[in-house]
Amino acid sequence: MPNLERDSGDHKLALPTPDRNEPMRRRDLLAAMAAGLLWLPGSAGSRRRRRRAAWEFRLDARQRWSLVPREGPGAIAAAEVAVVLEGQEATTLGDLENVRRFELAPPRGGSAGWQVIGTVAGVEVTAQFLDGPPPLITVTARGLAAERTLTEIRFLDSRSARVAALAGGARNAGSPRRPRLWINGYESSSDCRVVAGDGAGETTSHWQLAVLPPGQATPGHPATRGLALSFGVEDAGAGRFEIAGGIVATSLFGRRPVGMALAPASASLTIVPDDDPLAALGRLAGVAPPPRKIPSGWSSRHAVTAGATEADLLSNLDAARRRFDTQAFRVFQLDDGFQRSAGDWDTNDRFPHGHRWLTDRIHGAGFQAGLWLAPFAVAERSGIPTAHPEWLLQTPDGEPLVAALREGWGGRIYGLDAAQAEVQDFLRELARHAVSSWGYDYLRLDALHLGAAGTRRGRPVNAAEAYRSGLRALREGAGRAFILGCEAPLQHAVGLVDAMRASPDVEADFARFVPAARASLLRAHLNGTAWVNDADAVLVGESLTEDEARTWASVVALSGGMALASENLDRLPDERLAILKRIMPVAPVRGRALDIAAPDWTGVQKDGAPAWLLARVQDDWWMLAATNWDDVPQQLALSLSDHGIRGPLAAYDVWEGVRRDDVQGRLALSLPPHATTVLSLRRPRRTPFVLGSTRHLVQGVMDLEDERWDGRRRLLSARAVLLDDRPYEVTIALPAGFRPAAARCEPDASITVDIAERGAARLRIARPPGAELNWSVQF
Repeated sequence: MPNLERDSGDHKLALPTPDRNEPMRRRDLLAAMAAGLLWLPGSAGSRRRRRRAAWEFRLDARQRWSLVPREGPGAIAAAEVAVVLEGQEATTLGDLENVRRFELAPPRGGSAGWQVIGTVAGVEVTAQFLDGPPPLITVTARGLAAERTLTEIRFLDSRSARVAALAGGARNAGSPRRPRLWINGYESSSDCRVVAGDGAGETTSHWQLAVLPPGQATPGHPATRGLALSFGVEDAGAGRFEIAGGIVATSLFGRRPVGMALAPASASLTIVPDDDPLAALGRLAGVAPPPRKIPSGWSSRHAVTAGATEADLLSNLDAARRRFDTQAFRVFQLDDGFQRSAGDWDTNDRFPHGHRWLTDRIHGAGFQAGLWLAPFAVAERSGIPTAHPEWLLQTPDGEPLVAALREGWGGRIYGLDAAQAEVQDFLRELARHAVSSWGYDYLRLDALHLGAAGTRRGRPVNAAEAYRSGLRALREGAGRAFILGCEAPLQHAVGLVDAMRASPDVEADFARFVPAARASLLRAHLNGTAWVNDADAVLVGESLTEDEARTWASVVALSGGMALASENLDRLPDERLAILKRIMPVAPVRGRALDIAAPDWTGVQKDGAPAWLLARVQDDWWMLAATNWDDVPQQLALSLSDHGIRGPLAAYDVWEGVRRDDVQGRLALSLPPHATTVLSLRRPRRTPFVLGSTRHLVQGVMDLEDERWDGRRRLLSARAVLLDDRPYEVTIALPAGFRPAAARCEPDASITVDIAERGAARLRIARPPGAELNWSVQF
């Protein structure tokens, strides 16, 4: 088939054209039409449609790809896609046999692009480059004859290609404007961090990678966009970015068979040049809106020991009923320790009345009932390994894979092979039984990494596909119940869980909060997009100082993720209980760490825990937390104007309940070790306005509604909601010339208003008459 070359700007594009003596193969034509209409080479209509996309792919004669904008410098140039079959070297698209390329037309406003088809060793390889938005590469390997083994598909190797977001850092390694890389751990409890992007050091990011822009333009150094890269959640391979002198983006397939009688294997990579690549990664992960009410409440995990009894749970249930409002405290979850063994999830002798009896009492107290399970784990004591040895994952040698030795779980722990239909039925029925028969509303599914471990000889799929099949079966069985995933490989869980642990486990030790805070804050872009983030248990007990307890509560509250306390509620002192009440229910915010937006940030305290956390609550209202993660006092400074927030701003110290000096754009705070200051920042007005209250840590969106100023009557009024049995105070900013004269509330209650500190009045209701009231202050 002869080629017609057409100049496309940066590259000469070799396009196939029909030949009288060699008609286009019917299968090639159908493959091209499956993604879009085939363009006639060089047609004016095709060129007009391709200019729609903000970014478009271009291929050279060797099928190397570049991503270029409508105008300006390209993001990536001369990158190669390669396929690796077991026993062979990597085969690039340009080295395929019988390679053919088609230009694709967008059907009714869809995505234009290119499709390349060829073969290697009896395997047909199809690579599709769609301009988007967003730009997407999908590669599929389909066996045409005898079975072959696919090991990986490589999408990008920046050591041979040019990546603009990395180029400046490589040339200016000593510059403060070098790029940085956001690195994602493999599973939910893995760490997450930011590293220098100048080629020094080796590390691996899983599923997603962000090349963070190196800061604002300076003379001689124009600003460079960042880059978001994300593998697909339905991929048959596990996406990985190897960082060692560059970026190598590869989808790993293990030993995935492909053949005429087997399903093809596909992987995809989305590439988005963006000034805020983490936000772009969040958009790429978005599959469904988060639940309207994010879980808050209690878990037995840290609150009681491994030998917990039914009586321990009932004691905490009674304390939760007495000490919390069910509007704020919604879930009561039973954690590890109730089961006979992993795989036999009925209650043991310490819980003699069984699951249904327990959930009836939890529901009767006004809460939702939650349960911990490790669904992919089966212990030898459960009897399943003996009854169904064919269900078990194996080592490469064909022996049963022993994942752990845990006496509390029943001895040797094996993993289930979720690639099998019978195992999927078992998982589906387990979830269905827990919800429908036992009565649980919420499932915490733990040790999910076991579903992606091991293999079995002869199975037609790999570990990633088996894991996603198992999760899908659990999701189907659970129905509308809320699912939290823990110790879960992240990429293939998207769309199948409602929430995901976003950090390593915490303990009642401040040192364990640091990596948890780092990971959960650096994964903030996934909160409310892929799922609801869970930063792990809220711990505020007396083994922590009050500053330490407030710090962890602040991170959890401003992150906007789940908030399940795990303290013995019957013994928790009132002052620590008050900390829990300040963060429940979960506020509708999505805080983000500001540190990583600063040039060259790779961690300033305690190996990279972000010191500044910002959440916007209204158009003119922000929450800002500053944390000293160090063991010695620290002076922290921040320029809010660098983040698009200009002063002056009225400031309220939420934990201390007092007005601070206005912030003019730059803020400096002195903090003791392990302490956090949380500020409510609001744009000043010419008339009195609410600056903060004592009900919730997050201001402006929880207890305050319908704030109004009546200029004729000089009256400020609002509605307070979600009140509990604590005294309620509201701090009101006073512009010059205003003094409070009187206050009232409905329903009637004892209410006072006085001048507090400079420029502020304080309204106080000693005992709110109910969960809601209307108040007003005359000036």
